[in-house]
Amino acid sequence: MIYNAYAEQNEQVSGIELVSCGHIFAKNGREIKRPSGREDWLLFYIAKENETFYLGDVEIGKPGSFILFAPQEKQHHIYLGEKTAEFYYVHFKCEQLPADISLATSKVYHAPFSRQVCDMFEDIIEETLRKQPFYEKLCIYKLLYLLTVLEREILSVNHPEKENVERIARVVQHMNKFYSSDFTLADYANMCAMSKYHFLRTFEKIVGCSPIEYRNNIRLQHAADLLLEERLAVEQISNLTGYSSASYFSSAFKQRYGLSPKQYQNQKLK
Repeated sequence: MIYNAYAEQNEQVSGIELVSCGHIFAKNGREIKRPSGREDWLLFYIAKENETFYLGDVEIGKPGSFILFAPQEKQHHIYLGEKTAEFYYVHFKCEQLPADISLATSKVYHAPFSRQVCDMFEDIIEETLRKQPFYEKLCIYKLLYLLTVLEREILSVNHPEKENVERIARVVQHMNKFYSSDFTLADYANMCAMSKYHFLRTFEKIVGCSPIEYRNNIRLQHAADLLLEERLAVEQISNLTGYSSASYFSSAFKQRYGLSPKQYQNQKLK
């Protein structure tokens, strides 16, 4: 049984035109064999059971795995299980994928099964079945969103320090919001539930500099903006951006921008 929905549209969004989509309930032996592929793109997602792909080598896709085929790329995959399998697919046309979608083609991506992803396929299917006004645009926006979510799923799987990245990201957000406050390394480490040493090492590995250096860069960026937007004295800007003294602020600013705060202000406001 194949639950199909055809877009029947000619309208393009971001150079993409939807062709068809569907929810497949497959029995043992269901096989797709297209030596010359198709004229359109195919996004194929495994929702239940496994699928065997022949991509030079044999590769097994489990629930959550997906593959993207470009036009004219060989497609050969088969379901060999005993229970009923479930797959989702979308066929679409475009000259090339949008530049911000970096998924490779003819490659099985392995990710944990996601009910959210299945729901997104179902949303596209429902839109193409109902064909309400502007459904074409909605389908394509939903497809782009789906591709982006799949990219994020793969990034999460392939990044061995996903949890640490999320913790450091929260600290970075805090720094950007409260850059003028004098939080210590221990304070930031506590936000991540890490020891001070482990936090320092993890932050430097992920961000590329120390936490204090990162916060100082934020302060100096805001200071540069204030020098151009407000007629404030250097000492006032120093206080607003969290520096303990105007002389320390001026020294840090000159080291970063090659000019003193006053010289920077005079040069930019000429």
